[in-house]
Amino acid sequence: MKKSLFFLLTFWFILGSCDKDTNGTVNNDSPFAGCVESFEPNDDLEIVTFNLENFPKSGNTIMHTAELLQHLNADVVAVQEISSEGALVELANQMTGWEAVFTTAPTSYGQSLGYLVKATEVEVLDDFTQAWFEEDTYNFPRTPFVIKVRHRESGMETLLVNLHLKASGDPEEEAENVGRRRVASQMLQEYLDNNHPDDFVIVLGDFNDEINEEKTIDDVFSNFTEEAEAYRFADATIADGSEDLWSYPSWPSHIDHILITDEWFNYLESTTTIRPDKCFEDYEDFISDHRPVVAIFDVD
Repeated sequence: MKKSLFFLLTFWFILGSCDKDTNGTVNNDSPFAGCVESFEPNDDLEIVTFNLENFPKSGNTIMHTAELLQHLNADVVAVQEISSEGALVELANQMTGWEAVFTTAPTSYGQSLGYLVKATEVEVLDDFTQAWFEEDTYNFPRTPFVIKVRHRESGMETLLVNLHLKASGDPEEEAENVGRRRVASQMLQEYLDNNHPDDFVIVLGDFNDEINEEKTIDDVFSNFTEEAEAYRFADATIADGSEDLWSYPSWPSHIDHILITDEWFNYLESTTTIRPDKCFEDYEDFISDHRPVVAIFDVD
């Protein structure tokens, strides 16, 4: 009897000593533990934008992406370049406590938009799920996908606008592509000013252009940057800083942005780029050529 009790206590000691993630599941062997810090469940709201590059790009992509996002443990991840709703749902199903929200709006190049939401921390308000500018697939080749979420702990609500603007391509068409991004930016601001002047709004995604004036050929988003009392790029310090934290390293450039309205100014705590490539050698082969960008809001 004493021997059985000894082995039972030893078992529970070993189990209790394992590293656990914030959902209570063992996470000590995450391949991203060496370079990605996990967010703890608390009063902060963590919002991520992540271009997943033709997701899923390989047979192991869903598994490795789930490992990364489960370990990161943010509250909401806006994702771009999703091939199908089924792929996004499968990704969410591999992460305990998460749900997928996928747009059915028109897209181009088989690249759609969606969200991954940690349901224990954030509630999606289903009565406000929209696609904006569906009629204008020229300036918005990937229709902006909008959801409204409520942070369960604080009760704060915000609109999230997932954006993927026209990419660069043939150099002979670059002036046209820049023009399309500029018009899209102006249309978006006009829509927000007219329809959501007092709402908490976060616009995030792959803007496919720089916000640093010294790096951009044409200041495409000047309509927002010149309205500094109403709008702010939360990732401006990243854009102005070292390329080690830029979101698109192969160029290199910083083109994945998080734009907030003035309602959020006093809540913004910090913004950073996640560097899973520092400890996961095959990151670009299996996951993406973009890096996730996260904004943290103190909503206590």
